[in-house]
Amino acid sequence: MKDRKIVSALTGLNIYELNSFGKYIRSPYFNVNQQIIAYFEILDRYIKDEKTDELTNEYIWISVFYDEKYNNQKLLKLNSDLVKLLEDFIAQKEFDNMSSLRSNLKIAGANKRNLVKLYNGILGEIERLGKLEMNQSAEYYLTKYQIEKNIFSLKTENEKKNEKFEITSELNINNISENLDYFYIAEKLRTYCTLLSWKKMYQLDIEMKNMDFILQLSKTQPYATIPPVSLYYKMYLTYVEGDDVNNYFELRDLIKKYIHLFPSDEQRDIYSTAISYCINKVNKGDLDFQKETFLIYKETIDNNIVLTDKLITQTTFRNIVFFALRVEEFDWAENFILEYAQFVDEKYRDNAVEFSLARLEFYRKNFGKVLVHLYKVNYEDVWYILGSKTLQLASYFELEEYDALESLLQSFKMYIRREKSLTNDRKATYTNLIKFTSALMKINPKEQSKVLKLRDEIVSTKGVVSKPWLLEKVENLLKK
Repeated sequence: MKDRKIVSALTGLNIYELNSFGKYIRSPYFNVNQQIIAYFEILDRYIKDEKTDELTNEYIWISVFYDEKYNNQKLLKLNSDLVKLLEDFIAQKEFDNMSSLRSNLKIAGANKRNLVKLYNGILGEIERLGKLEMNQSAEYYLTKYQIEKNIFSLKTENEKKNEKFEITSELNINNISENLDYFYIAEKLRTYCTLLSWKKMYQLDIEMKNMDFILQLSKTQPYATIPPVSLYYKMYLTYVEGDDVNNYFELRDLIKKYIHLFPSDEQRDIYSTAISYCINKVNKGDLDFQKETFLIYKETIDNNIVLTDKLITQTTFRNIVFFALRVEEFDWAENFILEYAQFVDEKYRDNAVEFSLARLEFYRKNFGKVLVHLYKVNYEDVWYILGSKTLQLASYFELEEYDALESLLQSFKMYIRREKSLTNDRKATYTNLIKFTSALMKINPKEQSKVLKLRDEIVSTKGVVSKPWLLEKVENLLKK
């Protein structure tokens, strides 16, 4: 029973939403079918008791339909009706949070029914909301366009009835047009940035029409001062002019200035663009952007948007720890691991936590503890196999466990050669790590010319995993 759509969906609601849904379906305005109410009450009880595994179709049938003969089609129809009500409830919850949209629909409804005495009250409500409105994404301007359009309809109706109406001063044609322009340009830019982000990952032969015109308008007034237009235009520049770091820092300034004006899902997309830019710079060797990456991740935590549906992806979890360690925020990293482990999906939690703790201990130079944590990592995932073997390799070297290291180097080399999911380029980066680690282990520190030659080879070789660590070990040999 737990796999049925309605059970899965209801389980995804928090306790307050579940109770609200109960009130919703008991309201005769939304539902008059008592059998649906009885069905929900059964599900509600079993979900709260965490016993949905024990729930059977036969029990539901007897509880809802009593002495009627079992009819599977009728039970499926009951289930479908409850799903439909849940979908309507979710839509209603979203609607309740959209003050501007509700006001817009009030105007449209009052105008349609010619409820003249409601006009002033609704218009006053809209004016108050306009002063309080925090969300100023592209959708904000679409709603403003719709509101201004409905206000226009009210005023033209008044003009027919009131000779004192001054059409030249009171019609809001410009407001309608401007807000439609703001929405159109901002939304086109936002969609274009999404396309560019996908093109970074995949070979896509997709182009958007009219973008030259949109991009040209975005640089002119008044559009350049509209928050979503200015911000998304600068995001566009970070994609197409990535070598110009000024675009990134101007984007960071705009984020600090405007990020609070966007809903949380858009905030995540905006921060994601900035983070991707920084990680790309780090991957190209610009290590100054390690600090930038950490600061942006920290900002997403401080602004409470690092979680999506109360979860953090294991990739984001690991990346945050990694960049905190790279800028030597060791205590901060440890606190983050312990505090946010609960938000990693349970299926991936142990691996993400143990691997991150192993990394932490490596940076603290507690190499024995590194191995303790790595022994707890499940090696079914290729990413964890590569990451764990890399840490294990370095820890054996630091502990001077050369027999264990030699054995690991051989098995690691064999794994890299056989693993079909790895590209040739990626295989080369790990093969280089194995080669240079083996050379470090065997080289005589007294033969300084050979050490210098090894250093030059590591520096000149493109694509080497753990290159900074290898160079650090070479420098130690030179000091000897």
